[in-house]
Amino acid sequence: MQQAALRMHGQRSECADLPEGFNTFIDKRKPDMKERKRRKKGKCSYTALLVMSLTIAALIGGYDSIRSGEMNRWLSDMTTKAQAVSASLGQVWDWDDAGAEEDGAVHMAAKAADSAAEGTADAGQADATGSLGEGGNSSSGGEENALPEETSLSETEEEIGQQPEMYTADRTYFDDALFIGDSRTVGLQEYGDLGNAEVVADLGMSVYKVFSKKFSTTSGEKKRLETVLSERQFGKIYLMMGINELGYDFDHTVLKYAQMIDRIRELQPQALIFLEANLHITEKKSAASPIYNNENIDRFNEALARMADGETIFYLDANELFDDETGNLSEACTTDDTHILARYYPDWTTWILQHARKEK
Repeated sequence: MQQAALRMHGQRSECADLPEGFNTFIDKRKPDMKERKRRKKGKCSYTALLVMSLTIAALIGGYDSIRSGEMNRWLSDMTTKAQAVSASLGQVWDWDDAGAEEDGAVHMAAKAADSAAEGTADAGQADATGSLGEGGNSSSGGEENALPEETSLSETEEEIGQQPEMYTADRTYFDDALFIGDSRTVGLQEYGDLGNAEVVADLGMSVYKVFSKKFSTTSGEKKRLETVLSERQFGKIYLMMGINELGYDFDHTVLKYAQMIDRIRELQPQALIFLEANLHITEKKSAASPIYNNENIDRFNEALARMADGETIFYLDANELFDDETGNLSEACTTDDTHILARYYPDWTTWILQHARKEK
């Protein structure tokens, strides 16, 4: 009633029947209420800033932790830090109802940080799994705990039976073949007699520009690789690239090679794909360079071999034809320490035909 009277008259001084000291109480209470609102507003602003900071820290820290493989330890550290922040805030502020809500916001921020980190971790593991499937050079910690699926003997035998049989073919085998590559493939085209095969190759070709360059085709017209792959369906596709990429980041090159295979598979879903190993160079040339050497060639060839599945993608290593007893390109087969002599390309073509695969 007294408060209603205040609203009706507008001035406390006009209410003579109010108890003594009531006006003094109201005057003292107004600054307290203003201060309480100011503190509450400040707490809300601080909480919003804290939530944003923890979320950003979660994203940045989660990304770095995924790369360093220390996600579990990072999550533990983040939780501990969030709890420490919560405890320190409790000591500084005299929590009332509004403070309790902010305390909950701090814990929500910590939970958001954990959730963001878990989401980032899941994305990172998905990327790592994708890289494994494409480049064969990444691993995921979750795979170590995964239980292998049971495979019966009959299923294994059935899978083996589905693998295309290797046989020796004649030159008509190349009628629906496409060769993609660098200078070694150019040599096969010029000296190896690839029959009616289509060839998309150029000196210095690499996975970094194979889709951007126009190539001279057997029709005499210059076309991009994707155009060639879209115009007709091939039964088999031979890829040979990698030596010109040795100066680039290894993992990135492997990834680009895998992406090239994926794109080819999209445009040629029925074709058998053959990944040809890069040929070695001579021991003299290998020892003269820290980059272009047989050790790095073998490392890249091993990555190619891991991309093959033995069913639709096959790995071919013709180095056995031209290497000496030490595993280097024989000096009898070359004059520039890198490319084989023209007279040896027909032997290479014959070897490819001896490793033909019957199409499904």
